[in-house]
Amino acid sequence: MDNEAQVKAFRTLKPPCVELSQLTLRFKTKNATGKQVIKSAEILSRILLDVSNWEPRALNDKLAEYAFFPLSHIFRDSKEMPVRAVEVALQCLDVLITCGWRNKISPELGKQLLILLSFLAGGSAVEANTQDVNEELGTAAFKCLQSLFDTSKNAGLDGDKEIQPENIPVLGHAFTVALDAVKNGPCIQVRLAASNSLESMIVSISDEETLRGFFPGIVSTLTKVIHPGGQRKVSYKPLQRSLQTLEKLLKKVISDERIFGSSDRSLSKQKNLGSWVEGTSRQVKLALANIVSLRYHERSEVRLSLFRLCVSILENCKRTLHQSTAMIIESLVVLSSQKYIQENSERMESLRRILFNNPQLLEIVKNSLHDWILALPRIMLSNDDSPKTKGLDRILTGFKLICSQHVISDVLNDAIAFNLRASVSAAIQASSSQKVNSVSEASFEVARLLQSSDTMSKFPTVLFNEVSQKDTLVGLQTLVQELKVLPMSSKLKSGIVEILRTVSGDEQLASLWLSIQLLRPEAMEEDVNQYLETQDNPEDADNMLLDEVYSFSIDVLSKPAFEDESSWKLQCLALEIVALQAHRQQQGFRPELVEALYPTLERMGSNNAALQRHAMTCLNLMSSACAYPSPAALITENADYLVNAVALKLNTFEISPQAPQVLVMMVKLCGPALIPYLDDLIESIFSILACFHGYQRLVESIFIVLHAIVEESAKSPLLALERPASTGTTKIKPMYRPMELSDLAERIRSRNTPIPDPDPGVSPPITPQEPWQSDSSEAPPPSIPEPEEAPPPPPIKLLHTISILTQHYLTSSSAPVILSLLSLLSSAFPPLAAYPDTLLPLLATLFPLLFTRLHDPNPAISAAAAETLSEACAAGGDFLSSRFDDAWPDLCTVYAKREGEFHTIEEKSLGRNRAGGPRKRAWDSLRGLIIAVVQYVGVRTQMEDSIFDMLGAHLNVAGVRQVLDGLNPDFLWLVEEKARMKAGGEKLEKPLVPDGWELRDLDLDLE
Repeated sequence: MDNEAQVKAFRTLKPPCVELSQLTLRFKTKNATGKQVIKSAEILSRILLDVSNWEPRALNDKLAEYAFFPLSHIFRDSKEMPVRAVEVALQCLDVLITCGWRNKISPELGKQLLILLSFLAGGSAVEANTQDVNEELGTAAFKCLQSLFDTSKNAGLDGDKEIQPENIPVLGHAFTVALDAVKNGPCIQVRLAASNSLESMIVSISDEETLRGFFPGIVSTLTKVIHPGGQRKVSYKPLQRSLQTLEKLLKKVISDERIFGSSDRSLSKQKNLGSWVEGTSRQVKLALANIVSLRYHERSEVRLSLFRLCVSILENCKRTLHQSTAMIIESLVVLSSQKYIQENSERMESLRRILFNNPQLLEIVKNSLHDWILALPRIMLSNDDSPKTKGLDRILTGFKLICSQHVISDVLNDAIAFNLRASVSAAIQASSSQKVNSVSEASFEVARLLQSSDTMSKFPTVLFNEVSQKDTLVGLQTLVQELKVLPMSSKLKSGIVEILRTVSGDEQLASLWLSIQLLRPEAMEEDVNQYLETQDNPEDADNMLLDEVYSFSIDVLSKPAFEDESSWKLQCLALEIVALQAHRQQQGFRPELVEALYPTLERMGSNNAALQRHAMTCLNLMSSACAYPSPAALITENADYLVNAVALKLNTFEISPQAPQVLVMMVKLCGPALIPYLDDLIESIFSILACFHGYQRLVESIFIVLHAIVEESAKSPLLALERPASTGTTKIKPMYRPMELSDLAERIRSRNTPIPDPDPGVSPPITPQEPWQSDSSEAPPPSIPEPEEAPPPPPIKLLHTISILTQHYLTSSSAPVILSLLSLLSSAFPPLAAYPDTLLPLLATLFPLLFTRLHDPNPAISAAAAETLSEACAAGGDFLSSRFDDAWPDLCTVYAKREGEFHTIEEKSLGRNRAGGPRKRAWDSLRGLIIAVVQYVGVRTQMEDSIFDMLGAHLNVAGVRQVLDGLNPDFLWLVEEKARMKAGGEKLEKPLVPDGWELRDLDLDLE
C-alpha cells in the first residue's frame, strides 16, 4: 500500500518538479521570469501539501530528495531569485522535512540544511543580521529550523551521539541567528518563530556538554529580551515565549537531576561541573533578579509563564539555584497575591503543594514574611501608593501560606501587631496634608438634611480618602480581614486596644482605626470599597474589647469640640465606634444615649464638613439601631436630658458656639414639640446675653437660636386651637369710597320711606308719663361685665418674652445681630396679632427702635426694618396710626433717599443693577411699607398727595394700583390721565353744554 501511494506521489510530483527545475535554470540565463518561477513553486507547494495529506507515508526520504532537487536551484540562487520564490521554496522544504525525511536526515544533509536555513534567516555567520531579512522569509526560515530540530535529534548532525567539534560552529551559528531574531526581530511574527525554533533547539540537543557551552549566551539574550531596560515596551507574546524557553533551558541544563543525578561521571568531571554550577548559579541569580520584575506585569499570560518558571526552579533547581530561592519565593508570593484574584486560587494551591513537607522553603517564607513586616512602616511613609499595595499584598499572601501550614509563631504575632499599627501611623503621616473642607452656620442646613434624607447610613472614609490612596485602604482592610480569622487575632486585638490610652497623635489614630476594622461585625460591612466583609465574631472577648474602645471614644467625644480642631479624624473614628456599639446592643443602647447623644449632636454643629457628616451618619445609625423611626424622633424622645445638657453648658457660662448650634438643630428637627421643654433654658439664654452681651459672635449665635424658637413656636398647634376671636382693639380703617349716583339715590329713597308703626292701635305718648328717674328704693339694673381676654397660651408668652428682649439689642452695631432680630420679629408679629393685649404694648415699645433702623446706612438692614414694620402694620392695624402720622414726613424723606440712591447706582452701572441689589431691595421694601400703612393702618387726607407722589409712578408693581384705587380712585384717575397725556395721548374732548354755558380747558399741569 505504501509503495502504491509513493508511486502515485512520484507521478504527481514529477511534472511540477521538472517544470520548476527547468524554469530555475532558464531564469539563470534570463529566459524565464521571476513570476513564472513563483507560480511554478506555488504549484509544487500545493501538490506537496495534497500528497502529504493522502497518507502518512505517501512521502518518504527518496521522494523528499527528488522534490528537493528543483528547490536547491532556488536556494543556490536565492540572492537573484524573488523573495516570494524563496519563501514558497521554504514552505515546500518544511513539508519535505516533516513528512518526507522525518528522522532519517543524514548528518551531511542536516548540516547543509542547518547552514542554509541559518543563512536565509539571518545572513552569513560573519554578518548575521536578522533585521535586514524580509519578514515573511525570516518567519518561513525559522519555521523550517523548528521542524528540522523537532523531527531529528541534534538536527541530524550526530544523532544521539555527542556532537562533533567540527559541527559546533554550525550549531552555534543557528543559535546566534535565532537569539538575534528573538531580541531584534523586525516584527512579532519573526520573533515568535525564532523563539519557537530556539526552544526546539534546546529540547532537541542531547549533548549536555555542548548545550552548557551555549547556556550563558542564551540566558543573557533572553534576559535582555525580558528586561530590555529603559522605556522600551515589549509585546507580551515574545515575553511569554522567552519565559517558557528559559524554563525549559534551566530544566535541561542546570536542574538538580542533570547535575547531581548522574553517577557515571569521573571525579574530575564532577569537580569541574560543580565549579561551573557555582559560577553559573551566581550569574543566573543576577539574570533572575531582572526577570522577576515581570511579576507585576499587566498581562496575566506573562505572569502565568513567570509563575511556572519560578515553580520549575523550586521543583527542579532547588540545589543548583539555591542562592535565588528567597527571591523566587517572594515572586511566587506576589504572583499568588490577592491583587490577581482570578488566578489566585490555582497558584496558591501550587505554592501550598511546594511548601508541604518542605521545612526549608517554609522557613524561607517565614523569614521573608518577617522582613516584609518590619519593612512595611518604612514603605508606608512613601508618597507613591504602588509600593504600599505591593507590600501589603506580599504580607497578606505570606500569612495565608503560613497559616495553611499551621506554623504561625509568636515572633510573627508580635511583629505584625507592632508594625501594623506603625504602618497605619506612617501612612497617616504621609497623607497628613489632607485639605479640610469647612462649612459655616450649617445648623439649619443640617436639620433640613436630616429631615429630608435617611440615606446617610454609611460612614465616609476619613483616612486614605484620596483617589490615589484607594488601593492602600483596600490593601490594609484586606490584610486586617485575613488577620481577624487567624488564631492569633485575639492577641492582636487586645494588644491594639490596650495601647489606645497610652499613645497619642497618629499612633492613637492608627490604633483606633485598626480597632474598628478588627471589631466591626459583618452586618456593618456592606460597601466593599469602604469595609471588606469579615466573619462576625460574637465572642465575649470581642464584646469586652468593644466596650473598652467605646469608653475611650466617649472620653474623646466628651471633650469640647472646639478645644482641639486638629483631632477631628480621631473624633470621626470615635463616632464610628459609637455607631458600632449601638449596632451591637440595638435597643439596649438606649440608656447609653444619656452620654452619647449630646456629643454626637455637638459635632453636627462643627465647621468641619467631614466631622459634621460623620455625626449625622452616627445619629442616623443610632436612631435605626435603637428602633426610633427617625433622628427627629430620637431627639424628641430624649429632649429632656438633651435640654439639660445644653442648659448645663449655658449655666456654667461655657460660651462655645456648639451649644447654641446644637439647640438650633434640635429645634429644627423636633419642631413645636420641643418648645415646652425650653422654658428654663430661655432664662439661661437671657442670662448669657446679659453677662456676655459684648461678645458679638456669641450674641449672633444666641439670637439664631431665639429666631429658630420663634419660628417653631409660631407653628405650634396650640395657637390654632386656642386662638381667640378678635376683640376689636386693632382695626383696619375702611378705605375712602366716593359716593356713586346710585348710592345717593338709595340714601334719599331710604329717608323718604315712612317708618312703620309697630302698634297702630296705640298712639305714642306725647309727654313722659313717668319721672325720668326711678325711685331710689328700686335697685338699679345689674351691669353686664365686659368679657375679659383669655390668658395667652405658653407659646404666645414665649414669643412675647423673646420679642420684648430684642429692644435691648436693636441698637447693636452688628449687622448679623440686627438682621436676625428683625427676622425674628417678623416671625413673631403674625401669631401675636390674635392677642392684642400682648401685642400692642410690644408695638408701642419697639416702634421707635424699628423706625430708626429705616435710616441705617446698610441697605439690607433698612430693607429688613421696612419688612418688619410691614408685618407690624398688618398685626397692629390702626393702633399705629398716630405713630405713623408723626413719623410720616420722616418716612417720605427715607423713601426719597433710597429711591435716589438706587437711581444713582443704576446710572453708574448703565442699567446693569436693575434686576436686584441691596439698594433696590431697600427701596422696594419701603414701598411695601407704605402700602401696608395705607392698607392696614390708614392715612389722613393730608397724606394722600405724598402717597400718590411716591407710588403713582409704580402702578405696575403688584398691589400698588389696588391700594391707590381704594384710597382715592379720582386721584388715581387724575394720575393716570397725566401719565397718558405726558406720553403723547390725545386731549379729552369737551362735552356738549347748553347755550350760555362754558367749560374751561382741563389743566393737568404736566410739567
